[in-house]
Amino acid sequence: MIITPCEVFDCNSCDHYTAARCPGCPEGNGYLEKRGLDVCGIFKCAADKGIEKCGDCSQASCEFSRGTDTICPLRGKFENRRWWAGRLARAVGEHDKCAVEDCEKISDRTIDRVRWYLTALDLFLEQGIGSVSSWQLAQRVGVKAPLIRKDLSRFGEFGTPSLGYDVKYLRKKILDILKLNETRHVLWVGARKLREHLPELERVCQHNCHLVAVLDLDPSEVGANIGGVDVQPLENLAAVLEDMSIDLAVLALDPDEAQKVANTLTRSGVTAILNMTSSLLALPEHITVRNVDIGGELLALSYYCAKSQNAAKK
Repeated sequence: MIITPCEVFDCNSCDHYTAARCPGCPEGNGYLEKRGLDVCGIFKCAADKGIEKCGDCSQASCEFSRGTDTICPLRGKFENRRWWAGRLARAVGEHDKCAVEDCEKISDRTIDRVRWYLTALDLFLEQGIGSVSSWQLAQRVGVKAPLIRKDLSRFGEFGTPSLGYDVKYLRKKILDILKLNETRHVLWVGARKLREHLPELERVCQHNCHLVAVLDLDPSEVGANIGGVDVQPLENLAAVLEDMSIDLAVLALDPDEAQKVANTLTRSGVTAILNMTSSLLALPEHITVRNVDIGGELLALSYYCAKSQNAAKK
């Protein structure tokens, strides 16, 4: 099988190659070079590095992440430049990624918006939409298009000018950003709340977060099956943490018990907790806690309600 260095085209299945209109990268670029013409930048880069294809490159970033419509002088003769420029941009973009831990500190607000982008892309995919512009994504999420482009640019270059974003490709990249390319095991404490939020959890399971254990203080809940998992008594918490590799925990139990359970989770190495109680948890700094408190949110909304009313009177 003959594949181009950029790994975009399979020459064996290419009509241009089998019809002898395209001599292939080695011969074609040799032909251009002998005549003093510009050769394919990716081909020359791979040759200079002594590698066969971009996938073999260990360089942190790729110089061809922009301006890909001028890279391939061979294919430009036969195909719509915008079409193959988009394919090149997505292929080469794999080598222009920025690991989150190596970037400037990413704010919580940015991560919050990125997960909404993922939700929107899931809906686009369900509707059979293959590509979207930043403004289409903005309309679905409810933020401005420049902010979306700025957020995504913190992690790499995923779009193509005038072409927008490939939905499947961007969705895959966001899964990588949120580290959802790795399986996450979720422990849930509080069966009643789990029943209420089961649809949301089923959607999360589609993104590699799997419910593996459910615990509850109420004896009447023990033994029930929720989401395919049997409810265990809370007293089994230590044994569950020892037997299972738990990544994320959800606390949806009595507020008076939340701190004690959180302490046990922390001692067992759980570093990410969703707190759905009204109790504020006092935990070490390296533990990430997200609080979901409907009562507290309503109290905060009172401020914004008054702010809007005052603005309307002016």
